[in-house]
Amino acid sequence: MEERLVRERRRLEETLSSPWFDFIARFMAARNLHELMREHPALATEQCVAVLAALFVDPRLIAERQSLFLFREAAGALLAVYLGEGSVVWSEAAMQVLYGQLRHGSGAAQRAVCETLAGLPLAFSPPALPTRLPDDDPPLTRWRDLPDVELVDGRGGMAFVGRSLVAPLSGGVGLLVVKFARGDDSLPALTAEARWLTWLREHHGDFACAFSLPRPIATPRGGFLFRFGDLPVPPPAHLSLHPRGYAIAFVAPPDYYRYLNEPGAAGCTDGELPALLARNAMILGRLAGMGIIHDALIPLFHNRVQRDRRADGGYYDWTLGGRLDRWLESCRHPNLGVGGPRDFEHLMIAIAPRTDFYRQLGAHFLSMLLVAASYFRNKEPALQGMLPDGAPADARHLFDGKVLKQAMREMYLAYHLGFTGLAAADALPFDVDRLAQRMVEEMGVDHHMDEILRVADQSLMGDDEFKEFLRRRGVPEAKAAGCERGKEDIVLHTGPHLGGFNQAISLPEMVEAVGAMAAMCVVGRYRAERIEGGAVAATVASAAFADAGC
Repeated sequence: MEERLVRERRRLEETLSSPWFDFIARFMAARNLHELMREHPALATEQCVAVLAALFVDPRLIAERQSLFLFREAAGALLAVYLGEGSVVWSEAAMQVLYGQLRHGSGAAQRAVCETLAGLPLAFSPPALPTRLPDDDPPLTRWRDLPDVELVDGRGGMAFVGRSLVAPLSGGVGLLVVKFARGDDSLPALTAEARWLTWLREHHGDFACAFSLPRPIATPRGGFLFRFGDLPVPPPAHLSLHPRGYAIAFVAPPDYYRYLNEPGAAGCTDGELPALLARNAMILGRLAGMGIIHDALIPLFHNRVQRDRRADGGYYDWTLGGRLDRWLESCRHPNLGVGGPRDFEHLMIAIAPRTDFYRQLGAHFLSMLLVAASYFRNKEPALQGMLPDGAPADARHLFDGKVLKQAMREMYLAYHLGFTGLAAADALPFDVDRLAQRMVEEMGVDHHMDEILRVADQSLMGDDEFKEFLRRRGVPEAKAAGCERGKEDIVLHTGPHLGGFNQAISLPEMVEAVGAMAAMCVVGRYRAERIEGGAVAATVASAAFADAGC
């Protein structure tokens, strides 16, 4: 049996290394070798690892349109060698091949390696947020009868920020925030934010950095759901709040509405950006290491205009490398503040399979990179889109490459530390100089402005909705009134986007860096748990969450 398996391994190695076999034959050989290594990792040899490593740099394979599938099999075979019970020497050699492609590879080879390493089994034990029905329907609460808060007299400073009515507290100690349910909101999701805040404040010391957390206000009956009637400030009509006035309330720090990408006294400066981005990254990484994911740092879409007729809702899957819709618009109000992440109703327990978890880590990195770039663009927010002569706005002079590179470095290192519990031992898994250069080139000039409103999308709208849709996207009133719904596709200038409509992203280097950072965090966590024997502080017991009364 052993001799037969050895002969089979050699035959597969010869097929993979021979230039005379076509792509299909080599793909089948890679798949069969992957299966062989998974079932019999002790068969691995120096020759086997070398043959697999050579596939990632073979020009013929790199040029193949379907090379991703072959590279996935090769990466899977190497990972099987690494995880198997064979020679420690060949096990480490296999991991070094994967490491090399993760850090220095590109295109399909790097993507295959990142996705393969993302499947490493991690042992974190996420806390369980128990399913809980909303509080019993509460009685009406008067604005000034909220417990444990002392408002500034009068209505001075009261204002709606999004769907939250915000009022300053006496003595400048913070802000009262009353966050209302929308008409279509799930009330358990609204009260979940208050329950998450309760737990986060209980475990505040676990984050090893400053974290500005609001204090939720409980009702007299111990719940979190309030109901308000008349308000001191009328809500904007477009909010469509719940007709029964449901809301939660909390006391927020004074800096709660200072956004990370808001330059100047209201937000942060060039000198502060790297450290503040790192603070957010550390907290997000720490939460992720606990099995808790913030899944809406910013809205990410591939195609917003088609969200009502796409199975994926138009949401962005960064692993596919498609066009990123209205990136600068998505960064207008990020859930990244100077005091840390915000909007905790978007916290969720990490789900299986692990590839989904990998995508969620990558979404964090992508969101933080976009927000960092938007910081520089926000220095002159009016400079965007198309200029009167039809040329794209050029805002490259607003970027400070040195600050951007420092922010990216500190972001990755902080997230890695938060997620794994250990400092990153290796260099950055991407070329920070090249990525910064490409980000300035693509995000500093608004090359891609077009969005196409297809006839199929128009057919889902009523006439009034169609006209309003056009007006909201900058079409002049007279022109919008003259457009006939369903007659033809309509080109709208709604960017900047990253990539042409229904095309690939114009900044693939950013997607590659995101994948590499997410994969390195998974590898770092695996090594901390399984190889170095490190006690990863990010793992928490489910009971601790339950004890917080959530």
